[in-house]
Amino acid sequence: MGNASAGVGTQPLVVYLNKSIVARMNKYWPSHLPARGNRDMSSSPYRWRVLWAAFLAYLFDSYDLMVLAIAMPVLLKVLSIGLPEGGLLGSATALGAMAGSVLFGLVAENYGRRFALVLALLWLGVGMAAVYLVDTWSQWLVLRLLTGIAIGGVWGPCAALIADHWSPEYRGRAASFVFSSFAIGAVVASLVGRLVLDVQWQWLFVAGAVSIPMALLVRRLVPPDPKRAAAVDADVEKSPVGIGAIFEGDLAKTTVAATLVSIVNLAGYWGAAFWIPTFLTTERGLSLTTMLGFSFVMYVGMFVGFQFFGMLADLIGRRRSMMISFVVCAIAIGVYIVVRSPMFLFWWGSVVGFGLCGAGGVLGAYYAELFPERVRAYAGGFCWNMGRIGAMVAPLTIGWIGKSYGLQSGLAVTCAIYLLGAAMLLLLPETFRRKDRQTGS
Repeated sequence: MGNASAGVGTQPLVVYLNKSIVARMNKYWPSHLPARGNRDMSSSPYRWRVLWAAFLAYLFDSYDLMVLAIAMPVLLKVLSIGLPEGGLLGSATALGAMAGSVLFGLVAENYGRRFALVLALLWLGVGMAAVYLVDTWSQWLVLRLLTGIAIGGVWGPCAALIADHWSPEYRGRAASFVFSSFAIGAVVASLVGRLVLDVQWQWLFVAGAVSIPMALLVRRLVPPDPKRAAAVDADVEKSPVGIGAIFEGDLAKTTVAATLVSIVNLAGYWGAAFWIPTFLTTERGLSLTTMLGFSFVMYVGMFVGFQFFGMLADLIGRRRSMMISFVVCAIAIGVYIVVRSPMFLFWWGSVVGFGLCGAGGVLGAYYAELFPERVRAYAGGFCWNMGRIGAMVAPLTIGWIGKSYGLQSGLAVTCAIYLLGAAMLLLLPETFRRKDRQTGS
């Protein structure tokens, strides 16, 4: 055991490699920080397992959210429906996600966050596999509503579990890393779509059923909720969390303000991500063939942006990091309005992607810190998923503006939305100051 080769010889290679990877990661994210009288100040020994479990869980969540858009051209033909009916399938998914944030939030707080996440993944897999059981538009509408409930049940428990197991000093980058799986899930959905849409389009959805065995892995990786386990050991009965818990007393103001920030954040994201490809082809002359790679360029930038703003949040604070992200988005999208070079704007998509989800990852840590530990899964999931109102309204509104005044004007509105988001963050307090943590105050 005195050298690396001896270590490999006395234990399975996978275990050795896992220890080596963790050792390297601990070099940048220390494995334990000394407690200073607050349980939140020290990291859990399970934190790496929780990090990867949440990362994989949200990857499936984002995959299942994106496949509908990828399969929409096929569904329009198979179901013999028009664009409005196709759009309602997306709206049903969003409505389901909003309902799911409440349902799974209450499950998480009353029965355990691990249990809620596992249940959401099982539900998600069943919903995706059930595509072979529906063949009419009305049946698809119901299926997408039910599947959306599971989609809305993943974000809150993931954010709360990261907060439970990661110290504040590294919580911003941990949460951002978890939610950066959104970019990977979207790319995977696109690749699977290219492989199976012309062969058997249902496979695109059925692939999401892999979340069922993933749920079993998550259950193995994530420990039971420490608070709940302590209560059981002490034979203490915890009062249940009700649907109105996040609107009691001073929490109501925080819940409303945080929800408005999510609405603006998702309105800006979907307003830009939905219409920029069309803008580049119709108003900047980029060919459709070239545009096939635009999403990949943007999602690569997005993944990097998640990590950058997560680290920034651990250096200068959550709110400041998100405000910078919003301003970067406003400036990056503004470049599309004033620059006319098609190929420059194609590659500029990586910069837009860099900013688009910067705040989305940090919000995972921010919402968990804004609310009491007792309701952080419910409150975070509620505020985030109610933001889907913006995701539903923005593409329609910007499309209407674009039809009347040109998409250039629509993108200008998106810039304004992000600047509004930066201002709205002033309604909420900063939850993390590195200097205060270092001095123990």
